Amino acid sequence: MLGNIVGMSGVSEMGIANFDAFYRSNGSFYGDRPALSLMYFLDKFDVRGGGQGLDLACGQGRNAFYLASRGFSMYGVDESSEAVSRMGELADQRRLSVCGKVVNLADLEIEPQSYRIIVAYTALDHLDAAAGERLAQSMMAGLEPGGYLFAAVFMVDDPGCSGRGGDVSETAAYVRHYYRPGELREQFSALAPLAYQEEYALDISHGRPHHHSMARLFACKQAA
Repeated sequence: MLGNIVGMSGVSEMGIANFDAFYRSNGSFYGDRPALSLMYFLDKFDVRGGGQGLDLACGQGRNAFYLASRGFSMYGVDESSEAVSRMGELADQRRLSVCGKVVNLADLEIEPQSYRIIVAYTALDHLDAAAGERLAQSMMAGLEPGGYLFAAVFMVDDPGCSGRGGDVSETAAYVRHYYRPGELREQFSALAPLAYQEEYALDISHGRPHHHSMARLFACKQAA
């Protein structure tokens, strides 16, 4: 139900036209493979499919499609109309339960206790700190009891922030808030953390090979 998502006015100042150009020139800009860490955490903690899922900053849908293949009914939201359009085309081709809508993440509100799983893979860091905190609170409220959250963000020692450590991602200019060590875990401290990691690693999923410093959190909303 896309009715679970409200507050979708306007577009952000992130340069969505440029992101549209990235997606327009490549039908699979970030590749088709879902985030390996998401796959690993779902298997490690034996997360079964079923129920509603929400993918924030979904891009062309690589994580949403994977979750749909595991039995979730997925809704992807992104600020790029090109990305959402491509995701819709692929969902029809693959006959997966994935719907999408163009939204402004800075204004997004999520209906409370509506989703079994919420994914935000490099979404919160594309907002300023205050807007990211508002979205994080809405994400936690949007989980149903027993629901799962997976979030990943870029950190302050990422080459896109520090200018050190090798080639920089071609989309680094759109990151608005690089996270400090431990900040992501603290932001979702109201949830029960199942796994948390920080790492500096090579990324070959798009553009020229480059490095990222990332934090990832997999957490659960405890049942009342």
